[in-house]
This record gives sequence, structure tokens and C-alpha cells, in this order.
Amino acid sequence: MEKRYKQQYSSYYTDCLVVCPECGKDAVVKNENNYKEAVLECRHCNLRKTGYEMVVYKAIVKLHCPVCAHSIRVERCVKEKLPKISVQCGECDARFDIKPRYEKYFSNYSQKAQGLKQDDVFGCPLYFQDDCKGNLFWAKNREYLLEMEAYISSELRTLPYRMRMVERLPAFIKEAKNREAVLKILQKWKNSYR
Repeated sequence: MEKRYKQQYSSYYTDCLVVCPECGKDAVVKNENNYKEAVLECRHCNLRKTGYEMVVYKAIVKLHCPVCAHSIRVERCVKEKLPKISVQCGECDARFDIKPRYEKYFSNYSQKAQGLKQDDVFGCPLYFQDDCKGNLFWAKNREYLLEMEAYISSELRTLPYRMRMVERLPAFIKEAKNREAVLKILQKWKNSYR
């Protein structure tokens, strides 16, 4: 009898396993969909960061000096919005307190990822990712990994009424010629994380 695929997990995105930016071991990102509530926790080095801590503001001031009409442009990164910042004209050295315009940015660890799939808030590389026949193959967490394994190892894959995660998998994962290679990587990941 053929092995039929049956969905096992309903929520794949509750937590996301990432590589800790401090110790390089596994860490968990919780509430990844909302940066204000997102938390990065490492059980090995006790790192704990919140998404709110990663917010940085760029204060931007563009104006012409009221004294000499010289163009003034100032950009500063600040942790909190300030009501006014002090700027100085480069020509006449006059000082002004000006209300800046702010742009919000996230200061994250994305420079350490170097082409790998990352979580959306902290920019840490995902814990489960590998090269599979020239393609980046990744899983966000253990439930995601187990669901992919059940889908890929099944011989009969019926299409449900509503689209699920497994129907959106890249073609190289679904192809029969890559089945053994993909399952081998999934098994390696399962054995590496307890």
C-alpha cells in the first residue's frame, strides 16, 4: 500500500530556530511576526534580546542656514526619538536646535548571515539550512522539518482544499529525483537537534 501524506502540524511559525549570534549554537526566536513582541533566547549562553531593543532611529535634518543660506544636511542614528537635535552650519558656525524627521530601522545581526536564510527580526541565520543540489534548503523549526519529511517521503500526495506550506515548497524539493538527497538532509537535521 502506498504511503499517503496527511498534514500533522497546523502552526509552523510559532518559534524559529536560529544560530545564536554570540555562541554559534541553536537559539529560539519567539513571536517573529511582531517585532515589538519578538524575543531571541539562547539556552547555551543565556542571551536574551527583544525585538524592541533592535529598533534604531535615523534623525534627518535638511535645511538652509537662516544666517548664510548654506545647505545643511545632518543624519544621526539614535536609540530614541529626541524632540530636537543641535546642528551647526559648516559655513558660518551658527548653531540651531531643529526638530528632525525620523526613519525607523532595525539594527540586527544580518551581516553575519552572508547569503543564508535569516529570521525577519534579528537577522540571525536559520539553524536548519543546507545546500541541496545547488539550492538553498531550509526549515524554520522542528515542526516545519517534520511536516516536510512526511510530505516528501509520501508516495501519494493529495491536494487539499486550502493551500498549505507543503504546496508552496520549491520544485527541487518536490521532485522525485531529489527525494533521497532531501530526506538525507532532513534526517541529518533531526539527529543534530534534540
